[in-house]
Amino acid sequence: MKSLRYYDSLGILRPAYVDPSSGYRYYSLQQIPVVDAIQLCVDLGIPLKDFTDYYIESNSQIHYAKLVEYGTALAREKIQTIQKRLAKLEKMRAEIKHSELIQQSDGMVRCSLPAMDLLLAPYPETDAEMKVLALFRSLVRTAESSGLAINYFSGRLLHCKGSQRELLFYIGVDVPAGIKDLPENFLQLPAGEYLCCKQAAPVIENAENIFQEQFALDYEKYVIESELSPGDYDCAAPPFELCCSLPDAPAP
Repeated sequence: MKSLRYYDSLGILRPAYVDPSSGYRYYSLQQIPVVDAIQLCVDLGIPLKDFTDYYIESNSQIHYAKLVEYGTALAREKIQTIQKRLAKLEKMRAEIKHSELIQQSDGMVRCSLPAMDLLLAPYPETDAEMKVLALFRSLVRTAESSGLAINYFSGRLLHCKGSQRELLFYIGVDVPAGIKDLPENFLQLPAGEYLCCKQAAPVIENAENIFQEQFALDYEKYVIESELSPGDYDCAAPPFELCCSLPDAPAP
């Protein structure tokens, strides 16, 4: 009853007759198509205040073609949004599976990691929380100004080439279709083989001792440090993961 009164107040479904004694509202058979059109708007999330764009009460005309065209565009947009959310959930599901594998292992685990799109900045020499947060905000601004989508992935990256060592902070990004001009601090780590292990705390500075066999070999390597994301995540004391690229992993 409240819905019918609301439709009446909007001027989109006036009763054919209102019983003055009971207040009961009667509607004609000719109004059934209007009810169907209203239900279509409700199903698609079209605000009923906009229903008058598709219905002219004075001559009882419903602009079905216009309504269907707009409804189709709206439905396709919602499908795209749902598909993006599903893709993100599948990505998170894969990360949970990987994190639990590493967390339950006592030693090194060889893993095939997917390609990662990153924005980088030199990591501050003094590991101060405020400096790291400022660095994070700076990278977020760069991502937003470049049209890149920010994902939940962030951490530290150690780039090793010969005797050179470069410690970097990174955030993960997604590159939408059509984006061609990428910022200078963008790096895509290709999919490849990594040796991974769990750590109780950030220890990337000690990577050379942890991955002694890999550092004894002369090849360009990347060591990735990030928080593990198991199904039951400890916000207060999250576990960490350290991954070192193997010689057969192609350089970017």
